[in-house]
This record gives sequence, structure tokens and C-alpha cells, in this order.
Amino acid sequence: MGILHKDQSIIAGPVHVLSSYLIMRRIASFLFLLVFLTAPELSAQRVNSIGVELPEDAAPPERQRLRFFEMDGTYMEWFKTIYRRSPATNLISEPLVRQDHNYDLVPAAAKSWEATPDGNTWLFHLRSGMQWDDGRPFNAHDYVFTFRRGADPDNAYDFEWHYRIIKNWSDVVGRQLPVDSLGVEAIDDTTLAVHTEQPVPYLPFNLIMSWASPEHAVAKYGDEWATRAETHISSGPFKLTEWRKNEIIILDANPMYRGSMPPLLDQVIIRVFSQSAVPLMLSAYTAGEVDMILLTGQAALGRVKSDPVLSRELHSMVNFVTFYMTMDTYNPPFDDLRVRRAFAHSIDRTALMDSALKDVGVAAYSMLAPGFPGAKPEVFRDMLPYDPERARQLMAEAGYPDGKGFPQVDIWIRAHDYQSTRLPAEAIQAMIAEALNVRVGVRVIERKVFTDGLNNHEVTLALVAYSQDFPDPANLLGLWRSRGRHAWHDDTFERLIHEGNEFMGPPDERYAIYHAAERRLVEDVGGIFLWFPVEHRLWKPDFYSPTLQPNRLGMEVWSNLTWMNGYFRDTDRDAEDQPRSRGLWDWFKSALD
Repeated sequence: MGILHKDQSIIAGPVHVLSSYLIMRRIASFLFLLVFLTAPELSAQRVNSIGVELPEDAAPPERQRLRFFEMDGTYMEWFKTIYRRSPATNLISEPLVRQDHNYDLVPAAAKSWEATPDGNTWLFHLRSGMQWDDGRPFNAHDYVFTFRRGADPDNAYDFEWHYRIIKNWSDVVGRQLPVDSLGVEAIDDTTLAVHTEQPVPYLPFNLIMSWASPEHAVAKYGDEWATRAETHISSGPFKLTEWRKNEIIILDANPMYRGSMPPLLDQVIIRVFSQSAVPLMLSAYTAGEVDMILLTGQAALGRVKSDPVLSRELHSMVNFVTFYMTMDTYNPPFDDLRVRRAFAHSIDRTALMDSALKDVGVAAYSMLAPGFPGAKPEVFRDMLPYDPERARQLMAEAGYPDGKGFPQVDIWIRAHDYQSTRLPAEAIQAMIAEALNVRVGVRVIERKVFTDGLNNHEVTLALVAYSQDFPDPANLLGLWRSRGRHAWHDDTFERLIHEGNEFMGPPDERYAIYHAAERRLVEDVGGIFLWFPVEHRLWKPDFYSPTLQPNRLGMEVWSNLTWMNGYFRDTDRDAEDQPRSRGLWDWFKSALD
């Protein structure tokens, strides 16, 4: 019974306490049962179809599907062709290494790598347990086959020159040595050795583009293995599920993938098209048919910038592509440094960026773009500024006062680049005429004729672009060595590039060597650097990727990692905009109270 106090009120006695205890026991049992029953559902919402855990703010797995446009091609294999390849090669095949949006190397098939003491061999230590999507083992021997396929002259690979730093590569391509003499070997299943003729500090960056080919599929189907989904074999984060040419490519998350970056996305849908039937991308984006598009043209960009919604979905980045004019410095009139400098001083880059290239380009005064490893573009800004008076003076000193006696020359532009170069070329044409009283033409040249003329040093003056192959100065500055496509030679430049290409010391010291080489390139006007294109993309606001955020330099850049670490957020439950909901523990505590 209860205890009677002097005020005759009764307080809790044994029966009341027991009753409260039983109530709490029932509540606790109910909560345990509730958590137990809902746990599978909660867990399922946090993983995608291949069991990869999604971030807390991710939308349900069925929403993890990315859609965009790309131009179609013939083969989905990197070491068959790059000029006729279809998109998504970098998603269905695993490279040795990848790069992040800071342009640092990150592991892929290789979990670590290092050079031998003499610098002539790089060892890549691969992950164990990797598989092709048909369940076959995927290991170092597959990379030996892959590189041999790239060097095999019977394969006629159109990007083979990129790998000539590998020992015996050129001799294999030229049929001077057998394919099995290529300087790539599997020490064991998880150790790949890549040999070079001399130290190559940037070789791991070069091998960002090392997407593997399956020997067993090539043996069974030949080149056709990479032309349809039914015969395709994947080693990357995604596998090819469907491919209807010039219509659609569907990639599903690869359940057999054992690499470093299992995807958060469940599916990638690429609406592919031919060059003769380019879709209305902006209309498709605004209609919600795709999640990302690349904007082309100033008109489309202007429409987006003036739209209060679309303007917030715009992502812009300076591309590592350099547009410049190259000249035949071996023959008149551009064998005279004064003429080359006069042409450089006659171009008003500020006016060019405010007109023909408004919002789609930033002025270039050197080869390396802002944000590129080792780049210091601000140093070169005042070396050859717009100065028409100085330009006329130099032309007079060279024997062409007021342009008199200067031969007829044309600016060649490649037909493939016509849309992006015609207006700038015509603006430059007008600037040269105004500053120097020299009439230059603008000629549109078919791609093969243009390329052959450039490589054979048969072009007097051309406006051309070059895009980085890997993020190291050796790539873009090495392009200017005299054995390449430019009719220009400088002994100091050659020596510095050679020194930088073999320097195995600290990167900052190596970059300083390249900086000196780039200065020499600008001083001697090996080329007249004009602009770096700005790339604009629209991304749906619910798609998030760390690689779409500014990097450590504060710049937004493009990275292949976006496909692996990107995902769609659940916009219906934004924790920052909603009051904090009471959890089960809060409810339980209030019940106890």
C-alpha cells in the first residue's frame, strides 16, 4: 500500500512503481522492434545497386542516374583509336592511375608506384583481386597486353606517339623490333614494370591514359569486341549494358569492380549523336531530359546568364587548351625575330576578349594556362604587350616600312576548328592590317591537309590549338621541341626542356627549369599566344561532386573523378532548411521524463 503523509496524500508505492516499470519495458520493446523492422529499409536507402554506401544526403538509389549528351564513335576501346572512339571509355575501363581536381595523382588499378634509383624504371603495385566484369582475373599481365596492343603496328593506333617514352616503343611501331620487346613487363600478377631509355619523372602522369583492353575478348572477337554491348568486357566502375549507335549508351554500375573508386551512381545514360545531327542540348536540359550539357556559342551562354534560374546552375572553367599562332621561322619573312615581335605587338588581346571571344576566352601570353602545374602566366603578360607603335618600328627596322614589300601570307585555320576560330582569326587579321598596314588572308584548310602541312613545316602562318594530354609542363612545352610540328628551334630552349624532362628531384625545382624554357619560348616568339578557352557547363543543382567545387587554387576544373564521386542529393529533405526532427532517442527520453 502507499505511504500516508500528514497531508493525507498518497505517493508512489510498490504497485505504482511496478506499473511504471512495465510501461517503460513495453515502450523499450516497441522501440527495439521498430528499429529492427525498419533497419533493412534504412540500410537499403543508403546503398546503391552494387552495395556502395551512399552519403547521408543522397537521394534514393533509383535517382542515382546521370544523363548527358556526347558525340558517338566506332570503338569503345582506348588503345584502338582516340579519334574514332565512343564516349565512356574512361568509365568502363580501369587505368593505372587517375588525377583529381587538384591535378594530383590518385590510385586506380595501381595502389602505389615508385621509380627505381636510376630513374629508368617505374614500378606500379596493383590491387589484388581485381576482375573483368565476366569474372576473369584482371592483373598486371592485362596491362602488358594493353601496351603491346597500342604499339603493335598492325593495330595502327592513332595516338601511339603519346607513349614513345616507353623503352623500344618507337622501334616496335616502326617494325624494327618485335612487339614482345616493348619495355613493359609483369614482374608478377600485381607488379607492373615500365622501362624507359632515360629517367622520366612525369611517366605516371603520362599513364593517366592507360585504360586496359581485355586480351581474351580481343582474341575471340578481334576489334569488333569494342563495337557492341554484347561482346564488350569492362574493368572499370561501370559496365556497358546497351549501345544503340547514334542514339543511346547505357552504363550500369559494375558489380565486379574491385578498384579504388566504386561509383555512387547506379547508371549513366549517354544520349549519343552524329556530327551531322547535333541535338538541341539547351532545350533538352531545360525540359529535364538531361542533367548536364556543354554550352557552345556566345548566344546560348548569354541566354543562360540572363536567366535567374539557369545562371545559378552554370559552371565555368578555363580549359587547358592554348590557341596560338605558329610561324615558319626557318624562312622569310618570319625568320626575322623583329617581324615576329611586330606581329605579336600588333594584337590587342583585351579587345579580342571583349568582342570575338567575350565570355568564352581569357587572354594568353604564354603556353601554360592559369592553374596548370608549374604555370606562372602573370610573369609573361608584359613581355610582348599590345603596342602598335613599337610594332611599326620593328617592321621598319626589318625592311618593311609601313608594310611596304611584305609578302602575301594567309592565316591557316583548320576546318575542324572553324566555329571557334573564324571570328578571332578575322579580328586578328584586322588588327594586323591596322597596326602594320599588312594584308593577311584567312584560309580554312581541311584537317588532314592542315595537319600534314604543319608537321612537314610547310605552313607560313597558322592559328592552331593544342590541348593538354597530361598535367605536366613536359607535355605542353615539349610540343615546341624542334623535332615536333613547329618550324622553330632554339638551343637554350632545347637544353632546358631536356633537363626538365629528366630531372627526378623536387617538383618545384623541376617546374623552375620549365619556367625558364617557357620564358625563352616567349622571348624568341616561337609562337604568338592568344587565348585559353573558357568551358561552360550546366549541371542540375541536385547533382553534387567534390570535383565540381573549386580546387586548392580556387579554380573550378574538370575531372574524370566526377563520374565516380558524384551523386544526386535528396532535395526533399534539406537538413539546413528544415527544423531538426526528433529522433527515436529524443522520443524515448521524453517518455521516460
